[in-house]
Amino acid sequence: MSPGLVLYLLALTFLRSSASAELRRLPPEHLLVITVATGETDGYNRFMRTAREFNYTVKVLGLGEAWKGGDVARTVGGGQKVRWLKEELLKHSDQKDLVVMFVDSYDVIFASGPGELLHKFSSLGHRVLFSAEGFCWPDQKLASKYPQVHSGKRYLNSGGFLGFSPELSSIVQHWKYRDDDDDQLFYTKVYLDKTKRTKFNMTLDHRSQIFQNLNGAVDEVVLKFERAKVRARNVAYDTLPVVIHGNGPTKLQLSYLGNYVPTAWTYEGGCGTCDDDLLFFSADDEMPLVLVGVFIEHPTPFMEEFLERLVTLNYPTSRLRLFIHNKVVYHEQHIKRFWERHRALFPDILLVGPEEELPESKARSMAVEACQKNPECDYYFSLDADVALTNADTLRILMEENK
Repeated sequence: MSPGLVLYLLALTFLRSSASAELRRLPPEHLLVITVATGETDGYNRFMRTAREFNYTVKVLGLGEAWKGGDVARTVGGGQKVRWLKEELLKHSDQKDLVVMFVDSYDVIFASGPGELLHKFSSLGHRVLFSAEGFCWPDQKLASKYPQVHSGKRYLNSGGFLGFSPELSSIVQHWKYRDDDDDQLFYTKVYLDKTKRTKFNMTLDHRSQIFQNLNGAVDEVVLKFERAKVRARNVAYDTLPVVIHGNGPTKLQLSYLGNYVPTAWTYEGGCGTCDDDLLFFSADDEMPLVLVGVFIEHPTPFMEEFLERLVTLNYPTSRLRLFIHNKVVYHEQHIKRFWERHRALFPDILLVGPEEELPESKARSMAVEACQKNPECDYYFSLDADVALTNADTLRILMEENK
């Protein structure tokens, strides 16, 4: 065996032992997840459900506070997140062995637990790791300044990142901007500064080993079904990301993945969330008030049968309000006969006929606004005339599902 090969094997053994030692220094209890949410939305509840499933320790910043970070869905903003994180990390800046992960909450789900996440982070050998995407946002002019990447996504995304607490705290202490300034631009400029990138030992998760940003990568992600859980697999890099982020216009795709990942539906258990947060109404309860929006937008057969089903719903008609938009002159006779027979059952009706020439989109908005303006209106139920509503318990079922 040549001396060079011996040295190589010794070096390899040393690196492996160093990596193993590093892994031992990163137990799950040394991971803190920090997120931001000003309200408990459906997206937030979905995020927290997956966090609880894997026993993540989560610190939520901003609950109940006013959002001043701008309209990040349409333009730049989000600086308020950095300000909150800056304040929070001051509490942990001297904890050298603490790994902090920051993620958005409204559009993020976990696909695996802290153990796998820390193992992957440790194996990358960096102190700070940001997620990566295929778009240079918000300043395209900075694209050429990024280091070249031979495989994977090149550009930083600030919706998910993690690192050791002292380094992350040092990074965010540079924040001195407004709440509606852009957080991703701030982190991008830190990363593009080679001196700072070296100082903080920063890198990007180019191949989605931990963070999967969906924007621009929807076609790369498929569901991987196991018996007791479901993962999202990146087929471009053959990785199993731990954090799935529906950034940009990919909320629908995230919802699709969230219908399965990690145990929302499995082969073994079927639907894992269908029985969560159900509502139940007893016979003595006063039922919620529902505005039913009926839309007759084109000539439709069996119109009289359709209208009669409104009466046969297993729901007290005294708690129903009707909004009917009829665009077809021929169906005016059917509505008239229906109302003459059943007007005593319904306390109120708003009828918009064909003479109004109201476009369908405006009619639908008008119906929703009618419920919003009524302080007693609890639910809005939209029903097109070409739908055969055959289950009399539909309204009760939908309410009890509480989704």
